[in-house]
Amino acid sequence: MLRSSTSKYLIAACVCVMVALGVAKGKDKASEQCNAVLVISAVTQSSSEGNGNIHVRSLSPWTWKFSTVENRIPSTIWEAECSSSHCSSPNNPSQPGAFTINSVPIYQQVLVLSHKESCYTASYQTVAVGCTCVWAKTAIN
Repeated sequence: MLRSSTSKYLIAACVCVMVALGVAKGKDKASEQCNAVLVISAVTQSSSEGNGNIHVRSLSPWTWKFSTVENRIPSTIWEAECSSSHCSSPNNPSQPGAFTINSVPIYQQVLVLSHKESCYTASYQTVAVGCTCVWAKTAIN
């Protein structure tokens, strides 16, 4: 999972790369050349330490899956996958709750850099970062 401080460094790095590559408004795209080097610090801090195994303790538990793309920064992104389509009962976690409460993913936009030839392209990728309980859709809602 991307940590918030890593995301901040990634955003700052993307802005620096975009400025360095002349992606600012008004630049003639035909004359652009990409030959910048991107350096990202390996030192990160986490503001989410202490949450432990929240993905297992949740009433809407999830597992982590990862995808790795060689020419992407970050190259590996961890994504949540809901363990069930229904939430657990808070009174008896081993029993599924009434089928009126569903487990759904929570999405976050993550800034990524894609490297092609000698250029980096910044874009956002939608990533599931956890799961939560919501009332099931009915004919009324």
